[in-house]
Amino acid sequence: MENVVAVAMSGGVDSSLTASMLLEQGYKVFGITLRLWVSDADPEDVPLAVTDAKKMCDFLGIEHHVVDARDVFYENVVDYFVNEYAAGRTPNPCVFCNKNIKFDLLLKRALELGATHMVTGHYAQVRYNEATKLYEVHKGADPSKDQSYVLYTLNQDILSHLMFPLGAQKKTLTREMANDRDLPVANKPDSEDICFLPNHNYQGFIQKQLTEAPKSGNIVHENGEILGRHNGLFNYTIGQRKGLGVAYKYPLYVVRLDGEKNEVIVGPDESLFTNRMICKHYNFLSGTIPKELHAAGKIRYAANPSLCVARIFDDETMEVVFETPQRAITPGQSVVFYEGTQVLGGGVIETVC
Repeated sequence: MENVVAVAMSGGVDSSLTASMLLEQGYKVFGITLRLWVSDADPEDVPLAVTDAKKMCDFLGIEHHVVDARDVFYENVVDYFVNEYAAGRTPNPCVFCNKNIKFDLLLKRALELGATHMVTGHYAQVRYNEATKLYEVHKGADPSKDQSYVLYTLNQDILSHLMFPLGAQKKTLTREMANDRDLPVANKPDSEDICFLPNHNYQGFIQKQLTEAPKSGNIVHENGEILGRHNGLFNYTIGQRKGLGVAYKYPLYVVRLDGEKNEVIVGPDESLFTNRMICKHYNFLSGTIPKELHAAGKIRYAANPSLCVARIFDDETMEVVFETPQRAITPGQSVVFYEGTQVLGGGVIETVC
C-alpha cells in the first residue's frame, strides 16, 4: 500500500470525508489546497475555501499546504473564459482548470511534497486494467454526481498518481459517512457556482473584464431577415429562447453566434438539430490516437450519450458525426467519448456543420 497521499482539500464534505477515510485506512495524509483568483475579492483576503480547508485539516490533525495559483489560474482559466464568451463560444472552465491547474500545477506540488498520489473527492473512478496495462477513467456510481465528463484531458502519467475514493458510492452515502464521523462539514451545501464567480452573474463579470465596451450587432433570422440588435455576443447561448427581445410569428431560438460578423443568428427549434461538428484540442486517455473511433458521445455535461463516429484529420482537428442529430451543439463545450462507463477521450467543439 502506498503510504503518503495528498488530499485536494476544498473545505467541503467530499474532500473532508476522503481525507478521513484514508486516515482510517492507514495512509499518511496531508491536505493541499489551491488558492485561486476570485472575482471582486480583496487580494489580501484569504478565500473561504482556503480557510475552510485549513479548519478541516486542523480537525483531522493533518498538515495543510496552500498553493498560490491566482496568476496562473487567471491566465489559463479566467482569461480563456472571458475571451471565449466574447467570441461567441460557451466554454467549460472546469475542463481547462483540470488540465492546466488541478491535475498539473496542484498534482506536481503534491508530488514535490512527498506524496505518491493526489486524492480528490471527484465522483468518478480510476481503474488499472491488467490486460492492457493502462489506467482508465470510469463514470461515478452516482449518475446525478458523475464528474467523468470533465476528466477527458488526463493522461496515463497523471492517472497513475490519482485516487478517487468516492467514485464508487452515492453522494447520500457520503453525507451519511460524514455524519457518522462527526465531520463539521457533513451537511455543508454543495457548491453549484463557477468557483471564481460566487454570484454566477457571468454576463456582468465578462462585461467588467473586457478592456473594450461590448460591441452591439444584429440579431438575424437564419433566412437573412434582420430582427433587432444585441448588446454583446456573450449575453447569448445556443438554444436560448427567452430574453431575445425580438418578436416573430413563431418561437425563435439562438441557433448560432457569428463572431466574425458579430451577429446572433436565430431560427425555429428544428434548426438547432445537427449531427456533425469539428473539434480541436482533442485527447485520448490511452495515449493512442485512433484514426477512427466508434463510441457514445456527450456534447455537454448533462447530455445523454449518443452513438457517434470520430475521425482524426490531423494533429489539431477531429470530425465527429452523430448517428442521430443532437440539439444545440455548442462551440466551446466539449464532446466526450464513452465505451460503456469508460471515458475514452474528447475534444473542444470548434464549429458545427
